[in-house]
Amino acid sequence: MYLRPDGRLDIEPLTERHVPFKDGTASEEAALWAARRYERLGPDGPAPDRTVLLLLMGTAADSLDLSYGIAREILGILRTAAATLPGGACDHADGHGRASDRLAHLAHLYAPDTCPAPGPDSGRGLGSEVLTCPVHLAEVVTKGIAEIEELFEEELEAEEQRAG
Repeated sequence: MYLRPDGRLDIEPLTERHVPFKDGTASEEAALWAARRYERLGPDGPAPDRTVLLLLMGTAADSLDLSYGIAREILGILRTAAATLPGGACDHADGHGRASDRLAHLAHLYAPDTCPAPGPDSGRGLGSEVLTCPVHLAEVVTKGIAEIEELFEEELEAEEQRAG
């Protein structure tokens, strides 16, 4: 559903489904698909795909009302990704921005020929250079992990107690 015939991501429907409060089931399904696709691609998968999927997972964890089962699966994949991302500083002294049209920026990052760039006033600081910054990716992943862990703290603790 989210792949084009050539195997590349079909970015428009994928980003359209990540809109909070629009259609919870479709949003959850798209977030889970992005997480599983990211995991399936592995570390040697196409960098543009992995970057966009990672950003979509982080955005979903931070902005969607995920059910526990889906959030738990995404959390595991985000934790694995976090272990491979560099920390530290970068050249973006103004930070990495936060925009209401982040999904439009992601779509444009992945498919600039088919997805128009968001307007000049929208998403200050969210150009492709910032979106692909390893430090920014680490921040998005860390925030996604924290959001899921906070939202499902009791469930995660109970699960750990049963397992341990």
